[in-house]
Amino acid sequence: MVGTDVSGDQLAIAQEHAGDATLVHADGHALPFPNEEFDAALSLFTHTDLDDLNAAFTELARTLKPGATFVYLGTHPCFGNPMVARAAAAEIPDALAILRPGYPTAGWRTLPFDPESGQVRARVGINHVPLATLLNAVVQSGFAIEQVEEPGGDDPPLYLAIRAVKIPARNAEREAP
Repeated sequence: MVGTDVSGDQLAIAQEHAGDATLVHADGHALPFPNEEFDAALSLFTHTDLDDLNAAFTELARTLKPGATFVYLGTHPCFGNPMVARAAAAEIPDALAILRPGYPTAGWRTLPFDPESGQVRARVGINHVPLATLLNAVVQSGFAIEQVEEPGGDDPPLYLAIRAVKIPARNAEREAP
């Protein structure tokens, strides 16, 4: 098992729990692995931190063998984005979430809207990716989506899980200059 992160600090924390896994300091847009090296890949909560989702997923696909499984789990683009505030029962009775305008527009934002909150997303931001953009990035990167779920039991769902398989490249595409 191999794990990667662009943050050396995060890798140091992960090393405490890594067991026999190899941890590699790497940017998801330029992975230091050979073509078709891995049988499977798991990506957790990364789509909100990547500058170019298509490039990162395409790079991941490059490192996977044809037919390999790719599983993605992250915050739900529709219900866990900067335009959604989870409502407390006292704020608005019977409200589950408060929606602000701006969902269709992808890009970096702070979350929550209060920069004085002290939360990490208020300091470093979040790259909002609409649902269609996320699903299209998976497909356009060379994967076929097999299953999509909204795990966790939250209403509305806070998480989105995608299982996809790498589509074998056609010979003509492999031989293209």
